[in-house]
Amino acid sequence: MKKCLSVLLVLVVGASLLMAGGAKEESITPKKGETVTIKMWTHDDLYRQFFQKRIDMMNENNPDYQIALDAQIMPNTITSLITASVAGEEMPDLIGVEQGWFPTLMEDNNVESFLVDLTDKIGDRYDDYVQGRWALYTHEGKIYGLESALTASVYYYQPAIFEKYGVEIPTTWEEYIEAGKELAKHGVKIGVMDNDASGIFSLMFLQRGGQFFDQEGNLVLGEGKNREAAVKVLDMLREALDANSLEVVLGNEFWGSSIPTAFSTGKVAGMVAPDWYNTSVLQPGVESMAGDWRVAPMPVWEDGSGYRTSVWGGTGFAITKSSKIKDIVWDVLDDAYMSLDGQLDRYKTINFYPTMYEALDSPAVTEEEHPFFGGQKIGAVFADVALETPPLWQSPARPFLLQAMVDNLPLFIDGKLSSSELVDTLVEITERDAQL
Repeated sequence: MKKCLSVLLVLVVGASLLMAGGAKEESITPKKGETVTIKMWTHDDLYRQFFQKRIDMMNENNPDYQIALDAQIMPNTITSLITASVAGEEMPDLIGVEQGWFPTLMEDNNVESFLVDLTDKIGDRYDDYVQGRWALYTHEGKIYGLESALTASVYYYQPAIFEKYGVEIPTTWEEYIEAGKELAKHGVKIGVMDNDASGIFSLMFLQRGGQFFDQEGNLVLGEGKNREAAVKVLDMLREALDANSLEVVLGNEFWGSSIPTAFSTGKVAGMVAPDWYNTSVLQPGVESMAGDWRVAPMPVWEDGSGYRTSVWGGTGFAITKSSKIKDIVWDVLDDAYMSLDGQLDRYKTINFYPTMYEALDSPAVTEEEHPFFGGQKIGAVFADVALETPPLWQSPARPFLLQAMVDNLPLFIDGKLSSSELVDTLVEITERDAQL
């Protein structure tokens, strides 16, 4: 189904460009005392809340004109953007782009017709932000979106379980395997194995330094060091699976009750997951376990390969080419996402860790004590590992690879595909379905 949808979207984009002949470059200068409305589309109401807060603050300090926010919540903003373009309907000025849908706009450089190139506006501030986060919205060297969250990953764990069985918290993946084997003797799993395309396999692969695609969008999973990294990760996961030390949770059940139940019953000691997993999934799922959790850095590789953390997810905000108030929209986006105050306010308001190095080093992040984690200053852990955050390069072929991973990881988990066979299968299917 995703395959058909991806192809359909590409065709629709092409049709929209033929009909529109490209977006017109228009700009409106507000008159003194005028109210200017920014039309925003996003899939999450948290972003509406945050942008509304920042706009309210800007209005208090702007004697010339006021800004109003007209925000609409929709499940897939890019599909809606393309549909609106074809129908000749009004489009947004500011749009939230879930990173998994950015590849849809990369086909045939269609992103240039829909979104504003922000590269020059970012300018020499590029190095002030976590480098890997720019990759999600980069196409042919141009940046089209600003990321909302760090999405760095850590190991969430229950210290009481490790203490009960005399097992040390693992700092390397090799230690993780051995600790998992020890816990398995007592019927406890050290983590979770899933078939999500951005799940544990992807997290470990990116952390080891692998890339599915290169900066030009070419599929490189099956080549050289990338293939070696993928096989290495899968072999390690196979060892853990064979030792019965990982809880297998497939499909949509990953977001259901299975994992919280396993946590609360002591069946699973913890799991590697990104920062947003804490407030979006973990705490709501095991609310009664407040104080029983801690955060440790994601295990690293004993041989020194790769990074100290990994990434999963993200949502960037972009300015549409059709907007007639691009400069005003940029002022809002610049305030909310590029300023120190905006980065810290986003963390405070919607709990997304900053992507700005200076903000990550702020005591507001590193010194905050979190009751759910027994008063631990978990922000210091995220700030530390954020210095080594891998990029995730995009490609128009990425949706096909993601679907292939969802479909074939269960075969690997069941032992029907070896590590090398899975990698070769993913490459073969992606090349075939993406017509590479």
